[in-house]
Amino acid sequence: MSFGKDIAKSEWVQTALAFLAAMLIRLVRRTSRFEVRRGDIAARFWTGDEPFIGATWHGQNLILPTFWHNWREMRILVSRHGDGEIVSQIMHFLGVGTIRGSGVPKGEERREKHKGKGGAGALRAMVRALGENVSVGMTADLPPGPARKAGDGIVMLARLSGCPIVPVAATTRARIQLNNWDKFTINLPFSKGALVWGEPIYVPRDADPDTLEEVRRRVEEELNAVSEEAEIIVGRKPKPIGAGAAAL
Repeated sequence: MSFGKDIAKSEWVQTALAFLAAMLIRLVRRTSRFEVRRGDIAARFWTGDEPFIGATWHGQNLILPTFWHNWREMRILVSRHGDGEIVSQIMHFLGVGTIRGSGVPKGEERREKHKGKGGAGALRAMVRALGENVSVGMTADLPPGPARKAGDGIVMLARLSGCPIVPVAATTRARIQLNNWDKFTINLPFSKGALVWGEPIYVPRDADPDTLEEVRRRVEEELNAVSEEAEIIVGRKPKPIGAGAAAL
């Protein structure tokens, strides 16, 4: 491994990067003019002291913790691998707890590749957190894609916990969008922003496979809808996830 890669993976460098990223996220929140739609949906759960599962797409979620109600606990599902350690530290600096692990995609071949990523343990930890009245945030799609294709994990979590899935999307007009699988977005300050909540989606505890698939598709549709609405609010025409290159 090269000296540069050693430095990049050192604990103090990752901590410094996470701190700077958290400060940027706070700056974006404080300096941007956010239009919030259907904020009463989350407020109802907060007021009733009821947990829910906040669902987002990959690449769109780093700014969302800054909108969380400050007296309600929340934990975010963060991968054990890749950039998960930095993301976990960013959440720490933003005052949000984490659960480490990954979702498990469909298919035996892909399932085999994801062994050891803590999917089953993370699912149990999220069910336990929701049972302790702690809300959970997670992305519905799974690396390495396809993007904006909801997996089974979030639906299974809702069924086991009895808590609803609440789709949510946030974006800003000024941003940097990377040309990777999930079009990872770095929101920039002094911009117009949007936060859009979707209606809660409940999963019956006795749901059969057909019902679970129907709910999975609904989660996908609702997440795409709130994401498109957020893009329109900031004056941007929504693009397919596979279109375009890095842009401001």
